[in-house]
Amino acid sequence: MTEEKKETKKSAKERDDGNYEKEVISKFPDLHLAQLRYLIGHPELDKGLKETKKKELFEAIVANDMAPFYTLFCADLGIAPDQAVMSKMTTDNAAKIKEFDAEIEDAEKNLGESEVRQALLKKFEYYCQIGDKDNAQKAYTATYDKTVGMGYRIDLVFSMIRVGLFFLDHCLIKRFIDKARELMEQGGDWERKNRLRSYEALYKMSVRDLVGAAQLYLEAVPTFGSYELMTYEDLVFYAVITAIYAFDRPDLREKVIRSNEIQEQLTGGGADGCLIPVREYLDAYYQCYYDRFFVQLAALESERLKFDRYLAPHYNFYSRAMRRKAYQQYLAPYKTVRTSAMAKEFGVSKEYIDHELFKFISSGQLFCRIDAVNGVIEMAHPDSKNTVYKQVIKDGDVLLNRIQKLSRVINA
Repeated sequence: MTEEKKETKKSAKERDDGNYEKEVISKFPDLHLAQLRYLIGHPELDKGLKETKKKELFEAIVANDMAPFYTLFCADLGIAPDQAVMSKMTTDNAAKIKEFDAEIEDAEKNLGESEVRQALLKKFEYYCQIGDKDNAQKAYTATYDKTVGMGYRIDLVFSMIRVGLFFLDHCLIKRFIDKARELMEQGGDWERKNRLRSYEALYKMSVRDLVGAAQLYLEAVPTFGSYELMTYEDLVFYAVITAIYAFDRPDLREKVIRSNEIQEQLTGGGADGCLIPVREYLDAYYQCYYDRFFVQLAALESERLKFDRYLAPHYNFYSRAMRRKAYQQYLAPYKTVRTSAMAKEFGVSKEYIDHELFKFISSGQLFCRIDAVNGVIEMAHPDSKNTVYKQVIKDGDVLLNRIQKLSRVINA
């Protein structure tokens, strides 16, 4: 190692102002491995591709001695662990932990608080690396108690959020996102606040808060730096699909269509053309090419949403919501529309349109009615002022009832 490299490494390690260089931000646990785990258990994934993913995940497990995660891997597949592989990884894990414990003990006896913290941090990151959630939480507590710098503490919390994302433990994610917000208020720097947006957006999307996720993704796009979570192409993909769901056309135009950063990525198509489908999906929806929109939505659902571990539980909800938005957008300018004309516009049969609209009308999500005799759809645009008036009256009645109950308690 050259003197220059030694000096760079030393300065990055010893800097205690709470600011890490980007290259030393921890990448563990590796969320790509969690995605591979999800894919090998997916019933609709091509068998050949599934075998490729399985091999890739197994090689990563062996390379990183991930004995705890290997147990989960085998349980997912319903197979018995390879005892020789398991024994070697378990032995290596135990030896490594023993080495960390010796380093911690030596630092406590002979060195300072900073060295103790560094030794504890190594042990914590190792547990994150091998996928041991329970011991990672214990090591986090010990490391956090020895950590003084606010930036270092926030980075520890980020690591625990990644542990939660790795196992999709929503309670753990929520707890540490709240902790990160609390620390940010006490003195988080600009870069870490930007990173927190990406973490929180990913969490919100995974629990179906697509509106909240869209806002945070769009804020993160110009200053994205959380490459330990996702690629920039993934960020743009998530930002676009959540924004189409969350925003009306004026906001969509302002925040997505006119966003230089997003349009630059969409125009380029992303790595290996991964953003071309979402670009065509956005264009079809915004330009009101509804037949193309239906095709792109179906392709997006079958090729991407079903196989994304964060979006897969919600793809039916998302698809239904986007179909409703498309119907609402199409019907909004009209008072009456022929069913046959609408079916042609969407590239489907009249029976399909009739069935779809019936579901949305009966659930109160579309304000129109179907005249099957004349074959037309009549719009019943809601009176927003009347709705607000009724809501005020309803809330007023509730408030009066509560005041009356309170007065009876006081007078009793």
